[in-house]
Amino acid sequence: MKFTPFIFILFFSSFYFGFSQQIAKGEIVKDRQFLIDKSEITASDDQGNFISIRPHRINGTLRNYYVEFFNSLNFTERLEIETKNETDILDVFILNEKAHIFIKEREDQTISLRLDVVDLKTKSLTKKELLETDKDTDKPLFKALKNNYLINLERSSNLVLNFPVVEDQSTFAYVKVFSLDVEEIAQINVFADEDISHRNTSFLNAKFINNKVYALFQLHDKNDDNLRFYRLIERSQAGERFVDIEIPVDSYELINSKVKDNHMIIAGLYSHSKKGGYKGFTYYKINLESLELESQKQSEFYNEKAKNYFSGWLIGNRSVDINNLFIDDEFNTYIVGQFYILKRESVPIGIPIASFGVGAISAFITINPISYSYKVFDDILVGKINDQGIIDWDNVLELRQTEKIKSKSNKRDSSTFTFFANNQINIFINGYIDPDKEKLIVKQDKRLNKTNFYNITVNQQGVIAPNIVFPNVDSEIIFRAESSVKSNSIIHILGQGNMRKQLLKLNL
Repeated sequence: MKFTPFIFILFFSSFYFGFSQQIAKGEIVKDRQFLIDKSEITASDDQGNFISIRPHRINGTLRNYYVEFFNSLNFTERLEIETKNETDILDVFILNEKAHIFIKEREDQTISLRLDVVDLKTKSLTKKELLETDKDTDKPLFKALKNNYLINLERSSNLVLNFPVVEDQSTFAYVKVFSLDVEEIAQINVFADEDISHRNTSFLNAKFINNKVYALFQLHDKNDDNLRFYRLIERSQAGERFVDIEIPVDSYELINSKVKDNHMIIAGLYSHSKKGGYKGFTYYKINLESLELESQKQSEFYNEKAKNYFSGWLIGNRSVDINNLFIDDEFNTYIVGQFYILKRESVPIGIPIASFGVGAISAFITINPISYSYKVFDDILVGKINDQGIIDWDNVLELRQTEKIKSKSNKRDSSTFTFFANNQINIFINGYIDPDKEKLIVKQDKRLNKTNFYNITVNQQGVIAPNIVFPNVDSEIIFRAESSVKSNSIIHILGQGNMRKQLLKLNL
């Protein structure tokens, strides 16, 4: 059965007063360090611990960083950790009540990856090396580590370091597995196909499940460039096996993947043109025990609004990212994509030009002039696919004026934070929704008395409900949606306003 997702429900007050009992805020803290270094990377855990990592940058170069500690939602103290000149913070997370800061450091012709582990109780620091290589010893590995965006540290029952490496014109996945105590368990190189050029090979991701490594690639057939397929390779002590899944002819796919209950779901969008023009959703369901394809389907958009959107809006520098994929207990898959416009701008020395990487770390220009690209996000695509790959519903949420207001960062927030809870999609966003309009449109407005912090929910039937979590007029500072960090049913947001910070906690 398909559901028509044109309906949305407005029940602001009931949600606000019901949810407000689950909202807590710490004290507003004034600190000059907040003004000097506005960008922080935050992390939390299921026990309610929260930390902030504040990089200290001078002209774009990291010059040490701070670990900031909180107790009962209040900032207590900070610990300064020294770094070398060429250091990047790639990720931050909390395990076993210890902050883990994932670091890449380069010195001369050597690149190393490590975890700086800080005990939240004793404030002691331990450095755990994950990988070190130099240009002379292993040039392919050294070259692969130059690109931060390709380096991934997967966290589940283990820590799994993985990234693609090109060697002798072939691509392989470098996979290194560690225990949660950061003790090395295994290091494996998984080659996609040594007979297929690296130009026709894309490494997508690697998982470590039940003591087995699963590496997912997309390949072009060496004899027929029009033939494309996914290859999922399993490596274990028993050996290696794989399954090839052909992508329908004349199809181009933008996908993400997720594993649940020994099944891998690959889902996203498909098109018949190389750029844009998406026709609908694509879906693959793979049984990891038998390594067999159980379901494969391409389905055209059900909603005319989505069909018309892709035929008319994705032109030029406009595109979409598929960053969120959720699977419920009945193996329904929920896809969330966010549209963006790629913009270019030239700026002089010393001006912060973009947010990128983990925690929206600002990059700084070091030469003058320079042109850079950045994404301006707006509308959101949502859809539900059943376990046979058939669309139940889809829709587009419209966000407007996301870059129209030119004001300070504490006056405006056009970011979003998406998660799955209570068997429905949840989207945090700041803005204004007119309850008298039949059409749901989120607008940005610099007047705090006009905007609210919303949780826009999309339930299993596709019904959209814009719920007010709290009015922004009740807050002295803005809590940016993208600053949210979630652990099970607890969400923390570190708000910012000039030299002031305040920590907010939500219990779902």
